[in-house]
Amino acid sequence: MCAVSPQPDQAAAAASLHALTAGWLVTHGRRLTEGSRGVLLVLLLYLGSYARTAWFGFVWDDPANVSSSALLRGPLAGTIWKGEAARVHPAYERLPKDLVPAHESFRPVSVTSHWIDVHLFGDRPGLMHVHSVALGLLSILLVHAVGRRLGQGLWLTALWALHPLHVEVFAYVSARSDLLAGIFSLSALLVAIECLRANRAPVRLALAVAAGSLSLISFFAKEANLALPVAFFLLAWAIGHRRTTVLPTLALLAAGGIYFPLRRLLMESTALPMAQWKPMLRALADSPGVALAYFSSVLFPGSLSIDRPLWRPFVPLGYVAVAVLLVAALFLRRARRPSARSKLALAIAASCGGGTLLVPAALGTKSIGALADRYAFFAFLFLSVALVALIRLVSGLCSSRLLTLGKTSLAAWAVLVFLVTTAQIGVWRSDESLAQNSVASEPSSSMAVYRLATLATSQGRDADALPLLERALQLDPNNRRALNNLAVVYLHLGRVKDAKLVLKHLWPLVGDTDWKFWYNLASVQLADGERGKACAAIERALAIDPGYELALQFRAGVCQAAVPAPSAAPPASSGPSPRP
Repeated sequence: MCAVSPQPDQAAAAASLHALTAGWLVTHGRRLTEGSRGVLLVLLLYLGSYARTAWFGFVWDDPANVSSSALLRGPLAGTIWKGEAARVHPAYERLPKDLVPAHESFRPVSVTSHWIDVHLFGDRPGLMHVHSVALGLLSILLVHAVGRRLGQGLWLTALWALHPLHVEVFAYVSARSDLLAGIFSLSALLVAIECLRANRAPVRLALAVAAGSLSLISFFAKEANLALPVAFFLLAWAIGHRRTTVLPTLALLAAGGIYFPLRRLLMESTALPMAQWKPMLRALADSPGVALAYFSSVLFPGSLSIDRPLWRPFVPLGYVAVAVLLVAALFLRRARRPSARSKLALAIAASCGGGTLLVPAALGTKSIGALADRYAFFAFLFLSVALVALIRLVSGLCSSRLLTLGKTSLAAWAVLVFLVTTAQIGVWRSDESLAQNSVASEPSSSMAVYRLATLATSQGRDADALPLLERALQLDPNNRRALNNLAVVYLHLGRVKDAKLVLKHLWPLVGDTDWKFWYNLASVQLADGERGKACAAIERALAIDPGYELALQFRAGVCQAAVPAPSAAPPASSGPSPRP
């Protein structure tokens, strides 16, 4: 039988329904995104989504960075001038890292924020989370102010507030450095844009000085946004302020020039020089791929995790993206419509600005072996500006029917992104949920599997941890943390010979810099009846960290005792090694 054609009244009804739906989307969409009602809606969605973090605990590095830091519990004067590694643990400065700049991080603004948290809230993580959410609220208002001056509407504000790529910064207490650096960088950017619009020379000078000062403060929160002058200059060029760009750009450049000598003057302790130029150059070569990876996460944020690696094909694809941007810039003047030309210029400038801001993220990714969401916090603004400009450019070239379809698709994408954000916030509830999400997202990651194993060891479930640690080492035989904890698990299970073999493999990887390794080696040697070697190993541990409590107890109870060594070895140290 032949298919029956739709009757004229049915076709008219379908067309009418389609037109009604399109009209509803346009009318109500405009109402929701206009004026203060739209901003209020975004803020309410943000607060409603992140309110539950008030019941979250400490996760990941929070204990080492905040709740268990001895320096943070002392006077601020004895803490604020210390380097980042010394604040976490004095001996951490000498740990080998895969990649680290020649200078140690110096973040007195972030340290002050954590110090206030510790002295006001003690060991109550919920109130610290509330503090972070309040700071996040401030960042949203700053982004909205920047977006209004760039003509970006509410989309930029909504993306910043509700995108899952920002969950790590808003829901993770130890990401306070990125949050504060982002707030001060946003403030500097906002003031610099105002400087472009000022008519009087004294006002422009005052605004330029203020922008530079705010940028300098951001570096003392975290030295992540050193490329802000480049990103600002590109943005100012794209929005047509070319003659007035020089003064605020020079002020932002001056902030970077002042930061390094001032840091050297103020910081009390510095790490040993550990710059490794080859890894640094490889990280810089990966920068376009890292930028493209983060931009893809803005578009498709479905598989975020703290162990998300850089997908290697992104590196050549990143260079392709750079070539595309260059070609687009060359053909920019040929655009016939002025509105299309301005939107394309903004998309190109924002993309390049975001890419330059993500160069430090490439170094961080090389260091920890993962694309940490917090590394893209401030750069996310420029990536979002580019995305919104591209959407507006394409929508201006579409027919009305395609435009309606595009708006419907965009609304569906926004809903999906918000649902991912809601789910991602719950991931940061506890170490267990964080580890389970990491393994589910990256089952082939050695660190993800190791992270799950540490939960079992912390609960005394060594038999459950054993296969996970062995799996982690199958994925990465040189995973130092997994090797260290596997030796401890073998010792607890009475497999002393296996523990010695694991530590033998670990020795060349840690050298003379990991006090936990030497303590664990001493514990294994004592269990094997080698008391003399055990005491020599414990002295090596104390040479690295003279205040290591477990090693001091070992020496007092075993090496300095007049009685023979006890048959049972002291508890081995299975805590995770510090993260670079």
